[in-house]
Amino acid sequence: MKWFVGLLLLLNVGLLGYFNRQFFLPIKTVVAPQIAPEKLKLLAQADLDSIPKRATDAPQASALPVVEAKCYRWGNFGESNLPAAEATLAKFDVQNTLSQTTVERQDNRFWVYYPPMRSAALAEQKANEIRALGVQELYIVQDSQWRNAISFGLFQDEDLATNLLKDLQAKGVKNAEKALRGQGKTTYSLNLKDVKPDVLEELKKVSPEFVGSQIEEAACAV
Repeated sequence: MKWFVGLLLLLNVGLLGYFNRQFFLPIKTVVAPQIAPEKLKLLAQADLDSIPKRATDAPQASALPVVEAKCYRWGNFGESNLPAAEATLAKFDVQNTLSQTTVERQDNRFWVYYPPMRSAALAEQKANEIRALGVQELYIVQDSQWRNAISFGLFQDEDLATNLLKDLQAKGVKNAEKALRGQGKTTYSLNLKDVKPDVLEELKKVSPEFVGSQIEEAACAV
């Protein structure tokens, strides 16, 4: 019987030792990594600038479109309407230079005409008024230089042109004129620099007020 009691005692001692083994085994210590001060390096601004930047650090591209300014030629002005055209450009603050061209004509014929109107509608209105006075031989000029003028006839003989003009005046047609159609004529052009699209649209709106003028894109002067 004594041996059985001893066996139970030995078993209890073993169980006690198993559940309290942490008090008898050595404790493992985790050592934190050591910092070596002599290996530390202070970074200068140049070192910081050399560090590659992430894509998110790159400057964002502007979403606004770039408005390109171009150069144009606004031409075929006479001495009478050139100052008004220059005043229009000054209003829109458009830089410009002036050039002139002299055209010599060989077809020397005498022309009887009514001066150009500001628009095709005004020219048609005036033509109807003249027809009502009994003048049927007329047409509205369409070419660029004399657009919206009213022509009554061209003559090699100046006397014929003079007689037609007197007949028109007798019927009540005022302001009709006689001129040598083929004589040399000097025209002026304005070379426009750095014109933005919105300004160009405004110039196109007022261009019809200058009879015979045209706006066209041109090479920019260096």
